[in-house]
Amino acid sequence: MKKRSPYALDFSRELAACCGLAFALACTGSINDDGSNATGDPASGSGGLASTTPSGGAVSAAGNSSSPAGGQGGSGSVSTLNGGSSASAGSSNGAPFTNPPAFQPAPGMLRRLTQTQFRNSLHDLVGVSIDTSDLQEDDWTGGFAVIGASILSSSEDGVVAFEAQIESAVNAVMSDAAKRQALLGCTPSGTATDACMRGFVQSFGLRAWRRPLETAEVDRIMALSTQAASSLGGAVEGARWATVAILNSPNFLYRAELGAADTQGGMRLTNYELASRLAFLIWNSSPDKTLLDQAASGSLATKEGVRAAALTLLDSANGREAVGAFAEEFMQLHKVLTQAKDPGLYPEYTPTLQAAMVRDMRETWATVAFDDGANTLSVFTTAKAVVNSELAKLYGLDTSGLSSTTFAPRTLPADGTRLGVMSKAGFLSQWANQQEGSPTLRGKFVREALLCLKVPPPPEGVNTKLEDPPVGEHRTKRMKLELHRKDATCATCHSLMDPLGLPFENFDAMGRYRTTDDTLAVDPSGDFNGHAVANARELGQVMSTDSQVAQCLVRKYYSYAVGHEERAVDGSVLNDLYASFQASGFKFRQFVLDVATSDAFSTVAPQPQ
Repeated sequence: MKKRSPYALDFSRELAACCGLAFALACTGSINDDGSNATGDPASGSGGLASTTPSGGAVSAAGNSSSPAGGQGGSGSVSTLNGGSSASAGSSNGAPFTNPPAFQPAPGMLRRLTQTQFRNSLHDLVGVSIDTSDLQEDDWTGGFAVIGASILSSSEDGVVAFEAQIESAVNAVMSDAAKRQALLGCTPSGTATDACMRGFVQSFGLRAWRRPLETAEVDRIMALSTQAASSLGGAVEGARWATVAILNSPNFLYRAELGAADTQGGMRLTNYELASRLAFLIWNSSPDKTLLDQAASGSLATKEGVRAAALTLLDSANGREAVGAFAEEFMQLHKVLTQAKDPGLYPEYTPTLQAAMVRDMRETWATVAFDDGANTLSVFTTAKAVVNSELAKLYGLDTSGLSSTTFAPRTLPADGTRLGVMSKAGFLSQWANQQEGSPTLRGKFVREALLCLKVPPPPEGVNTKLEDPPVGEHRTKRMKLELHRKDATCATCHSLMDPLGLPFENFDAMGRYRTTDDTLAVDPSGDFNGHAVANARELGQVMSTDSQVAQCLVRKYYSYAVGHEERAVDGSVLNDLYASFQASGFKFRQFVLDVATSDAFSTVAPQPQ
């Protein structure tokens, strides 16, 4: 474990006694049961963050709630809406859900920043890029890190890892005179009446904590700054440790979405909480000063104001994150970077190739759905790719002007073997083992992520291993699976996955195209929702026109946006969102605006007691 500096540790102990957290805190307020803070205006969101009590040395983002889908409004899966099987209307062009119950908001939550949100926010605040590989892994409950963030607990080592990254980033700024001046905006004196530092604490604290600091909070950090300047040798040290304290606070590391009473008798996110939710949805980072100013002015109190703010975010340089960040979580691309392959079989499977696979997937989604303004479902039939030299070689494309770190857009052959994001190496290598592709894993992803249909786990004690053929006999993976499905216990689940995954059998464990498997010809035929498909190309074409895929995409993005798993009482909202998505020609930008301006995005229920 990294050893903390004695000064930082003293500060941690002092504030741990105040807030009940085992790391450097800078909070003094508390949240009442009704969502207002104990010392400030509930509409302003200006109170201190409610701290959670460590249990066994861990800090939980969930507070008293055991599930983000629980509480008021019912926690059941939407799969119970239509006769207990599937809520989706399948190939129907109608609403996804039949006779859903009335909508009720989900309980307000505290959400720890995901690894990506922490990295993006720290960069936007202090201008330093960090490596998140040493941070505690995200929780993927509900299929998204942003959902798992509401139930994620931080171990002591996890807390120290956050501290280490924060201190390293702040040190990089404070040790450079130009960067320090740009961050502070003035020259601190290190005294108790230092106007420079007080102004910085207020302005930087506003951006870092995503709300204004109370006077007592500013005073507390100023006292720390003055003490550090006196004890450690100058005003720069005071500025350094004040900045570290602000960023080590749970007010930075946790997103408050607790809400406050509104004029209609319900609960709505405060303007600052809504600004934060908007920024993290569209930028996957903290709100900037402009958005916080809009929160202060009250303009986010109306749908028109929220829409205008969302449009500004979408039109900014970071607006592509609205789809890129979603695609990365939706497609679970984090697994690509940790997916090992047999180096004897795949020597070209390098870290730079893996990173290129992720970038290609993200950029393809963003280009098609955001830049081109095309039908979002055309991601399943696009010939576009963004490649470096290694990925271009794997795809059989021209590598001119490319290197392992140089990328460029390319177009795959219109009549080639690959079509759409599901034929990209990022998807294919992810759902495979170290030596072979896996029709079962690939089909399971298609069924659960693209059709919103659950696959039950295998029965306890069942043998999931595919039998190898006798020596001298050859079998394709399809043949092995057919033998495996002769066991009735195995057939039930495999019939839900294998027909969806077999069309990808022309691609090996790292996504290279092949025509044979164990010396035998590959048969890539399969079935998608009752449609026979000859190969992955046809599968992508069918998916691009399937209404159940469109409905599932709405359901997945909604869960991603509101940060909780789908509930029965979300059905009416999802029906409305699907109708508007369909009416727009399945345009992603319009869909983001519809989600952001929906009542479900801005309202919450009280936290369960």
